Amino acid sequence: MDVIEAMNSCRAIRYFKTDPIPDETLEGLIHAATRAPNPGNSQGWEFIILTDREIKAALSESISQVIGGTVEALEELGGGLESLDPVDRRMLQGAQHLAGSLADVPAIILVCGRKIYPPMEPQESFVWSTCYPAAQNILLAARQQGIGSCFTTFQQTCEPQLRELLNIPDDIYVCAFIPLGYPDTDKVNFGPLARKPIEEVIHRNGWEG
Repeated sequence: MDVIEAMNSCRAIRYFKTDPIPDETLEGLIHAATRAPNPGNSQGWEFIILTDREIKAALSESISQVIGGTVEALEELGGGLESLDPVDRRMLQGAQHLAGSLADVPAIILVCGRKIYPPMEPQESFVWSTCYPAAQNILLAARQQGIGSCFTTFQQTCEPQLRELLNIPDDIYVCAFIPLGYPDTDKVNFGPLARKPIEEVIHRNGWEG
């Protein structure tokens, strides 16, 4: 599979089989992550591979409470999930399922970073410009091997607990929370992405409108 095919079919997968992912495969995804561009070749990334079921279960409970609160708020406003358009409804339902099943997700990679660039005056913006390309490389390398993934910010719903459980130092930014597993093809699979036509987003030689 070439990289363009991987990009064109790399859907967010939120329903996984429980089959384990071999350690060497997970390490290969980190290898791919560290091929990403990064400012000044500073390589300020760090990666946590999470496979411990007890830790995943604890995080699942916390994340599910937050997402459940979002659903409850929708219900209080009237209509609940049914008030959303079909795409948003599927995404929220998928997020609910993923949060509630994290204990059984084969692996999670946390993409983390340090504020180290530029050396004389490190800035937070360069942490994100380091970690997000690395995260994208993980998604594409996983897709190439038939492994599903989903770029999430679940860490924001449980960061104090996450830091305590995983002993993450205070100076480390947790930038992405990526569940990984083989897709449960009864519910979801890889396929074409729904995106705007490029004609709607191209501006040639200036911003013409």
